[in-house]
Amino acid sequence: VFKALSDPTRLRLIKLLRDHGGALCVNALTNRLDVSQSAVSQHLRVLRQVRLVESDRHGPRVHYTLNQEKLAQHTELLRETFGDSFM
Repeated sequence: VFKALSDPTRLRLIKLLRDHGGALCVNALTNRLDVSQSAVSQHLRVLRQVRLVESDRHGPRVHYTLNQEKLAQHTELLRETFGDSFM
């Protein structure tokens, strides 16, 4: 998980999904991040592998959301490891 989060673009993806509060497709993420569609897809693949992002197909498009449960688990792990002042 920490390796997946070590990339600045992946952190931007997570922040964008969190701030949006809903599902976004690759095209919407690409436009908002000014990153190529293939790069966004590759970053999403990594985030899906560690289960921080979930995907849901709607016809020809796939929408992505944050896995809030996994994110909360990792946030708690960071808090336990580094303390509240780190967070």
